[in-house]
Amino acid sequence: TMRCKELMGLCLLWACAPQRKEMAVDPKAVAAAAEQDRWASLAREQGLELKRYDLNRDRQPDVYKFYVVVDNPNKPGEKLERVARKEVDFNYDGKIDLIRSYDDKEALAEERIDLDFDGNFDKLDVYQNGGIVRKELDINYDGKTDITKYYEQVKIVRIEADRNLDGVIEVWEYYENGAIDRVGYDTDGDGEVDTWEKGQKTAKQEGAPAEGDKTQAPPPAATPAETTDPAKPT
Repeated sequence: TMRCKELMGLCLLWACAPQRKEMAVDPKAVAAAAEQDRWASLAREQGLELKRYDLNRDRQPDVYKFYVVVDNPNKPGEKLERVARKEVDFNYDGKIDLIRSYDDKEALAEERIDLDFDGNFDKLDVYQNGGIVRKELDINYDGKTDITKYYEQVKIVRIEADRNLDGVIEVWEYYENGAIDRVGYDTDGDGEVDTWEKGQKTAKQEGAPAEGDKTQAPPPAATPAETTDPAKPT
């Protein structure tokens, strides 16, 4: 019948037509696209604009810059972009190794660094008005801070250290005008100073507290540091 001939003709055309080769889906490309969508979603959730940069030309972003869009105080009706945060993958492994956060004047407020490229941040620097106020360091990469340094007016005033890496501070070093003044030691692991030693430059002038003078370590200094040389985002 005519209907059967039409069906046979269509089958013949299909059989003779060149078949299009199916393209295999690259799972890495799919994962990369999903990762970029995640970054874009993160920016939207935080109300930020996102710009990406590929440093090694492998078509994968290595630097992410997040911007706050604000009104231009000098030109009504215009907008300005202010850097809020920058994240960098130094070794191109897809993991962020550096995060810099900035205040509303674009001065550096916080910096986190992954020193061993394992995806965890081991070093933290905190700034106020562009000046350093605190540094934290995890020297054995276990996720716990082992050394904390405190600053006032960009000068070191105190260092707290967990020397045996048990999670408890054992040593407190106090500084005056950048020189060590006294050192306190916790000898029984209770988190309090048990003995004091004077710094070399002041030991002959002042008597050190008696051994066994148990004094609780003072809380961290809260005086904000100020500087006229704020760290600008780069």
